[in-house]
Amino acid sequence: MTMPSTSSNYGSCAACLQDILTRQYLTCCLCSKKYDIECVNVTEKRFYNTMSNEHKSQWRCDECRNNMPRTNNIDTPVKRDVDSYVNTSKRVNAGLPADLPVATSSSVAPLLSATESPTERTEAASLSVELITELRLLREEMRAHRAEMHEFRGTINSLTSAVEVCNRRIDELAVRVDAVEQDRGDNADTAAIAALERTVADLKLDLNDRDQELLCNDVEISGIPEENGERCCHIVLAVAQKLGVKLEERDLVSVERAGPARRSSTEDAAPPRPRPLVVRLARRAQRDQLLAAARVRRDATTAGLGLSSAARRFYVNERLTPTNRHLFYKARSESARTQWKYVWTREGKIYARKEHGAPRHRLRSENDIVKVFG
Repeated sequence: MTMPSTSSNYGSCAACLQDILTRQYLTCCLCSKKYDIECVNVTEKRFYNTMSNEHKSQWRCDECRNNMPRTNNIDTPVKRDVDSYVNTSKRVNAGLPADLPVATSSSVAPLLSATESPTERTEAASLSVELITELRLLREEMRAHRAEMHEFRGTINSLTSAVEVCNRRIDELAVRVDAVEQDRGDNADTAAIAALERTVADLKLDLNDRDQELLCNDVEISGIPEENGERCCHIVLAVAQKLGVKLEERDLVSVERAGPARRSSTEDAAPPRPRPLVVRLARRAQRDQLLAAARVRRDATTAGLGLSSAARRFYVNERLTPTNRHLFYKARSESARTQWKYVWTREGKIYARKEHGAPRHRLRSENDIVKVFG
């Protein structure tokens, strides 16, 4: 086979007379004519994989094979062996003895030579050579396919091994996950939920303590009747004067009734309970003085405060957050049930003591009430 030129045109095909634009062509070793592999019925796979450079260099076109002189090589060992094998197989398949004499190529050669013309003998020899060449090419193709199948089988075996390893690892992981879940069980979930609940409860207590610190300058005066057009600041100043605490209007940051306004009661219904007065003082020391004076004068009433209603007792206490107020109410209820003598608040904190001289207990949550009074 001649090497193609570097240009994109490698000449024209002697069969189809079209330009050869690729390297997929064969050159006759006798006439040097070029042929496309499609024109000579050669596939690309055979051209690249099974045809060696030696075969390509010795390739001959049909015209040259037909014109070459023929020789009578029917009695060559290869031909004789092939005919003997084929004839023996036919006898066995037909049920005849394998050692039965048959007519081989060598035995009929004299008859053929006597009846065939020289041209026919030449054509028969050419066909025999071409058949041998095709058989060699077929053997090479079979070797190539065998190598490909061997490589494919090796790849399949490797993939099968990898899949088996993955399956084993997945099974091991599944077993480990099941074991971990079984070890944890419901106890682990319950413990986690309990830990979260404790965290939430602690956060609620911390928020409540912070809210209570914001009320450190506030007091709550309850029991003072409500009147139309009342001046809350003057009422608070009068209460402080009655308790013996000197306060001025500038010492009051804000004074207001806590909660929504109450509707006026009918004549038959009992009068509504008055809303407490919430007082925010400018200084904490003044709040402490007012609370201390209220503890000393526990029986103080509204007489002399300039109110039109009848005299009644009033109370001055620390202002508590809604949570602490509810907790203080429950603590007093439980103390009455269990006959504890003392329940009080100081600096926004709730304490309880069973009797004089007994240790005090701080109450921060309903669980503390259950522990202390339970």
